[in-house]
Amino acid sequence: MDSDLKSAKSAYQNAKAEGNHREEARWANVIGDILKNRGEYVKALKWIRIDYDVSRKHLPEKHLLTTCQSLGEIYLRLERFDEALTFQKRHLDLARDADDLVEQQRATTQLGRTYFELFSRSEHDHNSIRNAKKYFKSAMDLAANLKENPPNSKSSFLKEYIDAYNNIGMLELEIDNLHEAQKILTRGLEICDEEEISEYDDGRSRLHHNLGNVYMELRMWNEARKNIKKDIQICHKIGHCQGEAKGYINLGEMHYRTQKYDEARSFYEKALALAKSLEDEDALVRQINQNINIVKSAVEVMDEIKREEQKLKKLKRDIVSARGTLNERKCLLLQNGSLEILVEKARTISAWEKFIIVNACACGAKAALDFQ
Repeated sequence: MDSDLKSAKSAYQNAKAEGNHREEARWANVIGDILKNRGEYVKALKWIRIDYDVSRKHLPEKHLLTTCQSLGEIYLRLERFDEALTFQKRHLDLARDADDLVEQQRATTQLGRTYFELFSRSEHDHNSIRNAKKYFKSAMDLAANLKENPPNSKSSFLKEYIDAYNNIGMLELEIDNLHEAQKILTRGLEICDEEEISEYDDGRSRLHHNLGNVYMELRMWNEARKNIKKDIQICHKIGHCQGEAKGYINLGEMHYRTQKYDEARSFYEKALALAKSLEDEDALVRQINQNINIVKSAVEVMDEIKREEQKLKKLKRDIVSARGTLNERKCLLLQNGSLEILVEKARTISAWEKFIIVNACACGAKAALDFQ
C-alpha cells in the first residue's frame, strides 16, 4: 500500500472513530479517487459508495454534489451506463439547485461523455448522439463563461475550456465530420500554445489522441503517426497508463491499416501489457486481445493473397499461350475467378490499395470474358 493511500485510510478511520461525518465522507472520497487513478475501479466504487451513504444520511444535500460526480465517473469507467446516467443527472440537478456553474460544467461534460460512449457502441442510437451534442455544447458554453468570469482567483477554467474542444472534436470524428473535427481539435492545440500550457499536459494528450484518429481516417499517415506518438509521449511522462495504452492501440491500428502486421502486433502487445497493469480495465484488455486476433487473421489472409497472386501470374502466362485457341475462354474464366477471390480477400482486411488495383483488373478481365 503506498503512503498516500495508507495516510488517507488512517485519516478516514480517525474521522469515523470521532463521529466526524464530514471528514469521514471526505476521506472516503479521497481514497476512492486514489484507487480510481490506479485503475482499481471496483475498489474505488466501494469507497465512493461509503462517501455517498454517509453524506446522504448525515450531511446537508450540497455535500452530495461531489459524491454524485464521483459515482457518475466510476460507473462510466465500469461501463455501467444506466447507473452512470442516474448519478450524473442527479449531480446536474443538485448543481442547478445550488446555482453552481462549476459543478454544472462538470456534470454536463460527464453526461456528454456517457451518451457519447452509448452512441459509439450503437451508431443507430440517435437519441444518444443528440444528448451527447446537447451536453457537450452546454459544457463548452459553461467553460467559456467560467473562463471569462472565474469564480475565484485560483480557477482559470482554461483546462475545462480546452477539454470542451476535445470533446466536441471527438464527437465530430465519431459522426465522420472529419474536416470539422480536424479544425476543432487543431484549434484546441492552438489555444494550448497561446495560453502557454505545459508541453506535457493531459489536455494536450487527448487532443493529439483524437487528431491522430482524424488523420488516420483521412489516410494522412505521417500526421497520424506524429500525433499518436505525441499522445503516447505525454501519457508516459505524466504516468497516465490507460492513456498510454490507448495511444499504442492507435499506433497498432495505423500499422494494421497499412498492412504492417508485425509492427501492429508489437504495438498491440505493448498496449496489452499496460492495460493488464490496471486492475479493472477488463474492457480495454478484451479490445486489445480482439485486435491481436484480427492481426493474426489478417496475416493468414495476406498469405492466402500471396498464394493466389502466384496462381494468377501463372494463369496470365497460360492465357498468352492459349490466345486464339479453344482453351482461351477456360483460362479467362479461371483468371476471372482468381481475381474475384483476391478482391474479396483484400476487402476483408481493408487492404484498400490492393483492393482498388485488383478490382480494376477484375473489371477488365470480366469485360474481356464478355467480349469472348
